[in-house]
Amino acid sequence: MGELETLERELRLHAAGGDVSALVRLIRSDPAWPQVLRSRRMEQWFVLPLNDGAYTALAELKRHMEELTALQGQDPLTGLVNRRGFDQAMALEAERSGRFRTPLTLCVMDIDDFKAVNDTYGHVCGDTVLKTIASVLQAETRLIDTAARIGGEEFAILLPGTGLLRACKLLERIQAAVVEARIRCGDKDLSVTMSMGVASYRGKQIPDAALLMEEADQAMYRAKRAGKNRIEAAPILDLALGEDRSLVHQNEKRFLFSSFFAPSPLAGEDRG
Repeated sequence: MGELETLERELRLHAAGGDVSALVRLIRSDPAWPQVLRSRRMEQWFVLPLNDGAYTALAELKRHMEELTALQGQDPLTGLVNRRGFDQAMALEAERSGRFRTPLTLCVMDIDDFKAVNDTYGHVCGDTVLKTIASVLQAETRLIDTAARIGGEEFAILLPGTGLLRACKLLERIQAAVVEARIRCGDKDLSVTMSMGVASYRGKQIPDAALLMEEADQAMYRAKRAGKNRIEAAPILDLALGEDRSLVHQNEKRFLFSSFFAPSPLAGEDRG
């Protein structure tokens, strides 16, 4: 609403005579918009539904803008990264993980019984569920993480610099937040659950993005088969690899860090 009021002030400053033009801003449908405009004394603005196809040119504009949004890597419904943007992020983070020998973890999650939600309450309610899940993911993840909608009711989170244990703790928080969320559909409050799979590299080799996705996906399906609303983890993909001799040894790390905090010995004192 603030964006609209700012534009209204600009229009007053640049008011001029002549032909009439229209400023178009595509928004998600909401029956409350006409009342909101009247309450703000902005009657010159009006809501033009596009769903019935009555306004062909505007409907085409809407389609074109949604295509542009998709090309930019964003899912137009949830605002999350879409599959195209996710694949780009995966390639970048896999390269970064291999170069700096840092962990990389992928979480794949799917809404349980989502088809039943659409069949029972309609696709508008289904969209509300998807947007609610997206809000939870955005609230629980860091700026460096990539939260994406990669399919109809399937989501993914890419976690650079995060190992398996920390990723599972994150998924537990997300799982609890999803269960606690009450999603308003008409006169009913819905609650949904998610099945989740996680796969991880420790940073001992360059991650194989396709294998990471496959293992996380298979873990998610194991969670479905085991009863849904569960988290299943794949074995760590580079667990069998030995210690990388090019890295500082763990004992050397402990020595280097302890030297900053240990008291300095007295001059001439035998350190033993």
